[in-house]
Amino acid sequence: MSTTPQAPPPLGNVLPRPIGKNFLDPRIDGIDLTYYQTTVASIAPAASTPSQINIDAGTDFYWVATTYQTDLAGAAQTESGVVIPLVTVVITDTGSQRQLMNAAVPLTCVAGPGERPYRNILPRLFRANSIITFNWTNYSAATTYTSLYWIMHGFRLPPNSPFTL
Repeated sequence: MSTTPQAPPPLGNVLPRPIGKNFLDPRIDGIDLTYYQTTVASIAPAASTPSQINIDAGTDFYWVATTYQTDLAGAAQTESGVVIPLVTVVITDTGSQRQLMNAAVPLTCVAGPGERPYRNILPRLFRANSIITFNWTNYSAATTYTSLYWIMHGFRLPPNSPFTL
């Protein structure tokens, strides 16, 4: 007796998507790409400084990738002149009351320049109303970095969104 193979059932955490739809539509899916940024105006040699990001009240944020950009004090920037800052960072999530590393790590271990973002192994959830705090330390003996930008790439997912993870 011959049986026709049956297609596996659809995954329970996936929205039915029309054939060919390979993009997010915030009006339909209830999800949108988001970039959260914190900036350090200037950090002198051997100095430390804090900064923070406030997550919106109405949506959770799923952190997927990270980029950075920084300038050297008074130096011209070129397209290929990626500055690799000698800066460490400690990240703390007040929503979960957790420090995300056991010691300060070099910035380039958790972020890349714009053309090479650092991708998280899994998205990291920050709950609505969380505050992410950063403590930056310049471990260079002679370089002042200006306009250090840290950008967290991800998406916001409001409560009761039809899109589920």
